[in-house]
Amino acid sequence: MPLDLLDPSNMLAIADMLPVMINFVDESHVVRFLNTPLAEWMGEPRERYLGRHVREMVGEQAYAERRPLMDAALAGQKQWFISDFNHPTRGPLALQLEYLPWVGPEAKIRGVIVLLTDVTEQRATERALRESEARFRRIANSAPALMWVTRADRVRDFVNDAYAEFVGLKGEAARLFDWRDAIHSDDRDRVMRESLAGEASGKPFTLEARYRRADGEYRWLRSVSSPRYDADGRLMGFIGVASDITLSKHAEDQLKAQVEERTAKLAASEARFRSIFDTVQEVLVLLDPKGNVVEMNRKKAPWRADDLRRSVGRKVWESATLKAYPQHIPMIRDAVRRAARGKTFMAEVPMERPGVPTTYLDLSVQPVRGDDGTVIYLLLEARDVTDLKAAQEQLRQSQKMEALGQLTGGIAHDFNNLLTVVVGGLDIICKRSSDDKVKRYAENALAAAERGARLTGQLLAFSRVQRLEVKPTPVTPLIEDMRPLLRNVLGPGIEKRFELDAEGMWVMADPTQLEVALLNLAINARDAMADGGILTFRSRSVRVRRDSELEPGDYVELSIADTGSGMTEEVIARAFEPFFTTKEVGKGTGLGLSMVYGMARQSGGTARIESRAGEGTTVKLLFRVAQSGDQQMDAGEPIADHLTHRSRPASILVIDDDPDVRQFVVTSLEEEGFDVRDASDGFEGLRLFSQEAADLVVLDFVMPSMSGAEVASRIRVQRPEQAILFVSGYNETDAVRRVAPDAPLLAKPFRAGALVKAVRSALIDG
Repeated sequence: MPLDLLDPSNMLAIADMLPVMINFVDESHVVRFLNTPLAEWMGEPRERYLGRHVREMVGEQAYAERRPLMDAALAGQKQWFISDFNHPTRGPLALQLEYLPWVGPEAKIRGVIVLLTDVTEQRATERALRESEARFRRIANSAPALMWVTRADRVRDFVNDAYAEFVGLKGEAARLFDWRDAIHSDDRDRVMRESLAGEASGKPFTLEARYRRADGEYRWLRSVSSPRYDADGRLMGFIGVASDITLSKHAEDQLKAQVEERTAKLAASEARFRSIFDTVQEVLVLLDPKGNVVEMNRKKAPWRADDLRRSVGRKVWESATLKAYPQHIPMIRDAVRRAARGKTFMAEVPMERPGVPTTYLDLSVQPVRGDDGTVIYLLLEARDVTDLKAAQEQLRQSQKMEALGQLTGGIAHDFNNLLTVVVGGLDIICKRSSDDKVKRYAENALAAAERGARLTGQLLAFSRVQRLEVKPTPVTPLIEDMRPLLRNVLGPGIEKRFELDAEGMWVMADPTQLEVALLNLAINARDAMADGGILTFRSRSVRVRRDSELEPGDYVELSIADTGSGMTEEVIARAFEPFFTTKEVGKGTGLGLSMVYGMARQSGGTARIESRAGEGTTVKLLFRVAQSGDQQMDAGEPIADHLTHRSRPASILVIDDDPDVRQFVVTSLEEEGFDVRDASDGFEGLRLFSQEAADLVVLDFVMPSMSGAEVASRIRVQRPEQAILFVSGYNETDAVRRVAPDAPLLAKPFRAGALVKAVRSALIDG
């Protein structure tokens, strides 16, 4: 401890800071110190008391009482006592004092430290408690009912005079009397069970039984026992009150016998009606023709008030439920008037109010007629159609998206056919042109056309025609290529940050689907940052060892973090569910995050969300790391020609319904020395194949009249080992595998080099 803390001035400062009242008295009983709390309690500056004798502070009589105690403390004995004190301004008070001997450096007692506590309120409370107990005893002894107080061990602390008179004992004998000995033998077991259960519940409980009075007569007593607790909430025992109900019990038995016979049929009928009334799925309210509530079922609903019975006898528009939805009161009044005139009222009613989910009700009020045809009651029925409306809206939205997807897929397919011709023609110009300027223009146009090809890929992914094709994909270049698209989608109000691994990590994923997933996440983040914010793309390597969704191994974590409104735990739990959305109807399909999750899982990884309401959201995508041997080059890059030496050029039959695409394919292959024939549809292609088989059939998968799948099936019937290369504006990998598992698929658009490479590979594999 630093020595400066032991300095006397520091020690005095510490004493002033303590929340207790302290003073120090020397061997001569002179006050040498008192701290600030004590001075403030006294209401005088401390200088007024310093150097004064204790006698002057407390008076001669009080000093005479305290002097022996102070001398004992100076002799080394700690003293504790409570004493009265006449405060100079507050009058008589009670003080708790503690005298502590203080030993100086030379091991000699040099004085007494006095600790003071004002216990005036505590003593007043104790006095009030004693007076309260005395009043209780007087009241209890004057009451005509039996009264007692028990401890937690069931021993009675108190019994009143009426109790003592009933058992025929006095004083302690009455208090210690075992009340169980007085219970009628027919009631004893039941009463003991109910008593033990009531005590164990810790709640008030009632017992009714026959007890033997002092004169030997058994009397019916009804007792009510209530628990009593101490200041800390612990059960101390029970307070009991018992009254004699013998006369009322006899009268009750007689009345029960009469009522049971008369009400048996009515009770059975009521039970049948109530069981049906309360189990129907609709809310039912029976009204009189003036709109007063006669009866209602107990069907619970989030829009319905809890205290239903209070509405019985009141106007239906005065019920607690309609007070919560006052906008519907005029409609209900009109419905009651119409039904009272014999007409049925029907409407769909939205139950809307702040803080409660909106419920849609199919509401009807119809008349109930008596035997003479007059309206005697009105029946209000309310059926919850919220789920039905949601399902209808979901179906409508799904059908809209399906139709939009089909339209998008068709447009993308036709656009791919056009791009095939454009890309092929520009590729040929690039290869053949000797004019650098023309070649540069052609290369720029070719790059733009290939960007259009990526766009069609995204359109196909949106339409769900594009099948997942997992392959090694470089993460950083893919995101870098998306920067212009992200800039256009997100707008200038959102700052974009990229913290991507510079090592060029490769993952196993479908690059097109990955682009679509990132675009979906970016759009979601933009919607969550209505006032702008920061969107951050990060990538890092992680090693997974124990994970319920992932196989152990190396993964790449790609995270997209925004500073938007965030999500609640309830929303996070359902975020990946198909069709779940927090956006308004028509502004979201609820498919975006489910597609992201499905893409990640099909790629061998997973997707996870970290978010808090008001603190932004981070979506983490985990993909398996592509092994170095898997990082193959794209199909458009040159490969070695492994074709064996042929005595003749390979014969190829091209079947495609698009004349421009067909002409580009034929020209490209003829320039490479292949013997090419072409057909404009499946029927003509089958005819040419029947006339003369080909080494390879290049077949468009989607054609009118007869599809490529059907053409391939018929060709394989004639020649099971026939080599086939499918080309398509769709990525129909799964469909191709069903028809010809060994047949490759070349997706449109493609360059001449990619076409030639695919043809040669198909010829080698065939």
